[in-house]
Amino acid sequence: MNKLVCICSTLLLLYCQVSYALPVSSPGDSVKIKSVPYSWTWVDKPELYKVTSPNSLQITAAKGTDLYTFVDGSYYTNNAPKLLFKPDSNFIFSAKVKTPFNSMYDGGAILLYSDGENWAKLLFEKLDEKHIGVGSSVIKDKKTDDNYHIQVAAKEIYLKVAKAGKVFCFYYSTDGKTWNILRTFAYATTAPMQIGFYAQSPKGPKCVVDFLDIRYVPRGFKDFNTGE
Repeated sequence: MNKLVCICSTLLLLYCQVSYALPVSSPGDSVKIKSVPYSWTWVDKPELYKVTSPNSLQITAAKGTDLYTFVDGSYYTNNAPKLLFKPDSNFIFSAKVKTPFNSMYDGGAILLYSDGENWAKLLFEKLDEKHIGVGSSVIKDKKTDDNYHIQVAAKEIYLKVAKAGKVFCFYYSTDGKTWNILRTFAYATTAPMQIGFYAQSPKGPKCVVDFLDIRYVPRGFKDFNTGE
């Protein structure tokens, strides 16, 4: 009887050790957005996130998070939480971006992302203590061409990226209906490219960004000026 108890105890101990060593899958790692029929992947997980409705998501970026490279590549940081999926060859992707902008450089963006040296972003950001704006960057081999497009009075705006053939375009809207083109560009590293969102808080304690009314259409735009 004592031998049986000893054997059972040993087996139980081994089971516990193996169970402890196995990776635990967290239910919170799965992100589903109704309007996007593809799997999402985290690159640098956020401090916190939650799906707030079938087509809305909230990402909390921790202090010191950013996705930025200087124009000549002399300064570089890439630790902002990014949520991405692999799109179709042509697409229209948009969302309303909303954040309280408590600190300088707080922001949220729509992102095209191939790797740590090649990406493009359409960023809604607090530029300084008084100004909020929309800017964009296309980064190739860690070198950027930052553009600062418009200043915005509100703390929310609609952003969109659309692709047709080899042409990419960025757009913004104040109501989600009337779209204005900001720039058109070429993007060289399309093969591994994913699209999605990221949030940043380089200076503040954190930044909570809501991505609302997320829309995805698997076709190229027909109207160059509106991206529809």
